[in-house]
Amino acid sequence: MRYRNCLTCSKYIGWFGLAGNFALFLMNLLVGLVAGSQALVVGAMYALKDMATSVFVVVGVTLGRKPLDREHPYGHGKIEFIMSLVFGLVLLFLAVYLLYHAVNTLLVVEHHVAPRLIAVWAAFVSVLAYVYGFYYASCVAIESNSPVVRIMARHHHSDAITAGVAGLGIVAAHLFGLPWIDTVVAFFEALDLSLLGFKVFWDSSKGLLDRGLDPGMRAVIHGVVGATEGVREVKSLRTRLVGHQIWSEIVIGVDADMTVEQAHGICEQVKRRVAERVRHIGSLTVDAEICEAEIGKNRELHSQWRSGLARLPSVAGEG
Repeated sequence: MRYRNCLTCSKYIGWFGLAGNFALFLMNLLVGLVAGSQALVVGAMYALKDMATSVFVVVGVTLGRKPLDREHPYGHGKIEFIMSLVFGLVLLFLAVYLLYHAVNTLLVVEHHVAPRLIAVWAAFVSVLAYVYGFYYASCVAIESNSPVVRIMARHHHSDAITAGVAGLGIVAAHLFGLPWIDTVVAFFEALDLSLLGFKVFWDSSKGLLDRGLDPGMRAVIHGVVGATEGVREVKSLRTRLVGHQIWSEIVIGVDADMTVEQAHGICEQVKRRVAERVRHIGSLTVDAEICEAEIGKNRELHSQWRSGLARLPSVAGEG
């Protein structure tokens, strides 16, 4: 982490989010019920969803950064993916229920009533809180590389947009005499929640299946390794995410006439260069082998030698 305060923020962001989202949940729920705004009630579910995310951040960050032990030689980083997976399922089921409720309201209720304007102020406060939470969580996610904190930042961004749309819907219901527009907004909010829940579930599944880094980051590592002095080629590059850390196994190709000590020195140099360029490296293994060009030459020489041996009996017979 670049700054001293980053470690403090990463430790307490979960508690900060839990307290803030609990206040937003109570405000949106009470105001939504009093003002008769279904969109604001669904907005309270957004805050409830963010409370669950904050709990996952607290538990995930605490357990995910425990040191290696005998039973967990690869660490505890995947606990964050497991918690994100469970959360994605819960969010998906909750969103489907809210979606059903919004559709049922649109089809069954004959006389819609526009929400009271007090709901607009609640939506405005929610937008300000979510925007601040988005920038705060984004900063922590960049510095910690935690998938759960990254999900938290993504949720705040989505929440700020939906809260703003909810406020505009309430205003439009009064200005244009369209009381049903609040329920329409609630429908799209629930739809957004369901899509978000599926994305969280899908990303967590890929993390549990040892998903590799994105092509851009792999290209960066490949370029750093290939530019290291003494490296003739990058024979293999394997990466995976273990929680917020990057684990990588690299095999480089070196000249055949190089000593073991020289090859080991190049491997150590590769490790230093990659660690300097790529952040959040949890484990990095670099091995050296003879490059393919040298292996090809040896195969050619071996083939020529065998061909020469095959001709020796015939020469002896002529003599």
